[in-house]
Amino acid sequence: MKKQIKAYTYEDLKDDILKLKSDFPETEVGTIGKSVWGKDLYYIKLGSGNLKVMYNGAHHGMEWITSAMLMKFAFDFLRSSKESKAFGGFNAKALARRATLYIVPMLNPDGVRLSALGLPNRLPIREKQRLLRMNGSEDFTKWQANANGIDLNHNYDALWQKSKEMEAEYGIYSPGPTRFSGPRAESEPESHALAEFTRKHDFALTIAFHSQGKVIYHGFMDKNPPRSYNIARAFTKISPYQLDSAEGIASFGGYKDWFVDKFNKPGYTVEVGLGQNPLPISNLPQIYSETLPILLGALTV
Repeated sequence: MKKQIKAYTYEDLKDDILKLKSDFPETEVGTIGKSVWGKDLYYIKLGSGNLKVMYNGAHHGMEWITSAMLMKFAFDFLRSSKESKAFGGFNAKALARRATLYIVPMLNPDGVRLSALGLPNRLPIREKQRLLRMNGSEDFTKWQANANGIDLNHNYDALWQKSKEMEAEYGIYSPGPTRFSGPRAESEPESHALAEFTRKHDFALTIAFHSQGKVIYHGFMDKNPPRSYNIARAFTKISPYQLDSAEGIASFGGYKDWFVDKFNKPGYTVEVGLGQNPLPISNLPQIYSETLPILLGALTV
């Protein structure tokens, strides 16, 4: 992976996808759909075992560091497996025989574009004006939503209506940088694509990576799937992450919430790193080191 100066963008992701396909041509790479602006929503398939796991990153535009982390993991996993080297204390080849891992590294490439680089020059003037009105500023650094101003992690069918009802309490009345849950659950091409991808696979466990806080969220409302808590506790023993509980509007409509609610299987939100989003790319080595035990450990449950 090439060194980044400011942010990990969709263009960086495409470059890394091409390099991965060149270095490891046997690896399955595809797309689960397209974003509002027509960008590919890539997935990478690692391993061939019976345990099916899925990781995803960058639900939120300004959390692009999760995409960089997941791509580094994919490269390291494939390289370690190919060279029969130990990886984070694990035998990568053995993990590849045990588990099949799907990685969706950047679910919200349009939001990443806005946060990392601002408004694209090619946008029609009316679209630029619409986004500027939604954002209230020319500085899109803190942008979380997709190009429609919908927060993808509030757009899943997990008490979605409750999230919608609470928006007024947070001063949210229309599409914007964050928290707006959309006109209906799965209204957005990105969230719908990930939900469809999930419905088509029998994932035993999923992790949605966000930033920041260095905490792990598990379960949903009164639902705690079998082994869910024990796995979460195990994650805290092998990493510096701690368990936490979401509050308020953050308690509803997320991908983890939806996965737990609909499939009654362990699903987690892992908030990587500490600081103010967007976390600088210079934090990546520490974030990767701290999160690697979870990335590997989830393939052994």
